[in-house]
Amino acid sequence: MKGKYFLAIDCGLTDTKVVLFDYSGTEIALAAEKTEVESSGDVSEIDMYGQWEKVCTAIRKLWGITGTRGDEIRGVGVTGHGAGTYPVDHNGVPVRRAITSMDNRAAEYLLDWDKLGISAYERTRHNPWAGQPIPQLLWLKENEKECYERIKWVFSAKNWITYLLTTESCAELTDASNSGCINLQSREYDPFILDTYGIADIEQALPPLRHSTDIVGCVTPQASRSTGLPEEIPVVAGLFDVVSCALGSGVYDEHCYSIIAGTWNINTAIENHLLEAGATTKCSLGADGKSYAYVESSATSAGNLEWFVRNFFKIAGVKKNSDHLYSWINEEVQRRKTDSHSPLFLPFLYASHLAMQTGACFMGLRPEHDVWDMARSLYEGVVFAHCQHLDLLRKTHLMRDSAVLSGGAARSGPWCQMFADITGLSIEVTENTQAGALGVAICTALETGVYSSLEEAVRVMVKKEKKFTPRETERKKYQERYARYLEYVNESRIGL
Repeated sequence: MKGKYFLAIDCGLTDTKVVLFDYSGTEIALAAEKTEVESSGDVSEIDMYGQWEKVCTAIRKLWGITGTRGDEIRGVGVTGHGAGTYPVDHNGVPVRRAITSMDNRAAEYLLDWDKLGISAYERTRHNPWAGQPIPQLLWLKENEKECYERIKWVFSAKNWITYLLTTESCAELTDASNSGCINLQSREYDPFILDTYGIADIEQALPPLRHSTDIVGCVTPQASRSTGLPEEIPVVAGLFDVVSCALGSGVYDEHCYSIIAGTWNINTAIENHLLEAGATTKCSLGADGKSYAYVESSATSAGNLEWFVRNFFKIAGVKKNSDHLYSWINEEVQRRKTDSHSPLFLPFLYASHLAMQTGACFMGLRPEHDVWDMARSLYEGVVFAHCQHLDLLRKTHLMRDSAVLSGGAARSGPWCQMFADITGLSIEVTENTQAGALGVAICTALETGVYSSLEEAVRVMVKKEKKFTPRETERKKYQERYARYLEYVNESRIGL
């Protein structure tokens, strides 16, 4: 098989990215397009053909950046946001716009199921949530019956793209398990689950299950014309983005956590056994199709910094490009010391089960505090929220001594050190900034025969860059502040 590069497509809810990697896992080039999500109230939707055009545009842009020829590509892999519903009819045409994992229209069903004790937890190993296909499909059945009855296949974001690349219908195991559609013990669709939640009639619309490294098909002539990829290049099934990020960070077994500090606060522990997890912990299959990925997450991470920059710096007319601005913030944050009188930040700009009904706020501001004290407390508050999630994983006996950190916060040395000091974990960061894309590139390298095992591919393609170890003196100070932070969060829960 010819080709010296892997093409990884990452369909996120913020950006649609296409990344070119060589066999060593080195990022050659990246091209991105803004994902267009239309949100209003509880509604969050994506135009499915519009999303395909974003992918095609990014791939064509990549050719212009690199001058690479399509015949230099050995294989293509796709990752994308988990859950959500991308429904198509018998002709492969969308029956409506995709419903994303941020959509909340189906929340009413969760309340009803909880009140009535309706559950398939023993089979799915996590409680349903509004962004999953199961409650969304029930919402379609009861509110858009004509659309529901036209559904031939229920795809995820990435499997919609693999379908357009290959015309092959499939559902990949990490995605399907995160979506709550399969029995985690049998690793198969389970009619009991669908019947429990009132959508037994959708079973025939669930696509054939494939492993992440399976070649689902090859680039078709039509897809070739749209993307510039030559015909017959193999396309692998790929991974749901959280599992792909863990793999691209080198986390595929029980040795450490994967922490993603981006728009979302995502904390993952890979385990070889099924465990009784907490009510908010999600469980899906791991990259190898055998292990289990236990995930604690909420929108409480570095997205708070984007809001802070927009409202405290850009609105004030600060004339710095993004790289210089964030470097400036890092330098000033590093100059501030841990102080018991510093303000505390609650990072709840968006709803989180960590602190229901609580918004973001700075607690304990005084006249002597300035914007840099606030920035430092924001960094700290984000790590405290990650700590809350890690505490929930630890309650499930998912204990680790170290973690690999990825996402925007991983590019900030002061923030990385804060993660180590606050969590008590040894924190590593990798050279690659696109962990999700690298994870699916690893899958592509395996299936196209470049490497013979997951361990070998990770060892060669994932390169650790820095390591941050906890400083005991700082850790003691942070433990006191974390206890105060939890007091504020607990008070908010009881309405004080």
